[in-house]
Amino acid sequence: MKRFILKPYDKIIITLLTIIGSLTGCDYINTPVEYGSPYADYEIKGTVTDSISSTPVQHVRVTVTQNRTFGRHDSVLVSIDTLAVKETDSTGKYDILFQTYPLEVQVFEVKAEDINGPANGGDFAPLQKNAQFTDSDLSGGKGWDKGKAVKIIDMKLKKK
Repeated sequence: MKRFILKPYDKIIITLLTIIGSLTGCDYINTPVEYGSPYADYEIKGTVTDSISSTPVQHVRVTVTQNRTFGRHDSVLVSIDTLAVKETDSTGKYDILFQTYPLEVQVFEVKAEDINGPANGGDFAPLQKNAQFTDSDLSGGKGWDKGKAVKIIDMKLKKK
């Protein structure tokens, strides 16, 4: 008796569940996305020059990294994330654009390394500077996009 009552309604129940599942699970209506993570665009640009002659130095590798420290009980983990790598052009200029999670204060390490040796006018020692951004540096954001911030970091390399 039980089987006889459920059989006629099986197809109706399955059809209703399929329709309800399709309407609620598929994007038939433009629903706002409610997942994700805030992000911000950061731009670091500048010119790499010889510290003595002030001439631009080409073919210098400029690397932007960020150190993150995570502590838990008795241990500390330090993570060094390389965010971008770029080489200077013939005028010694570089322009690095990257995206990352925004914090109230962001500090990125900008390192210039001579990868050409004497071929670009001298054998230069590496130089590292910090680029610090704050929330007030960000502009033009909306929603999860917190905006864009720009810093100019010029580097004057000394010969080894």
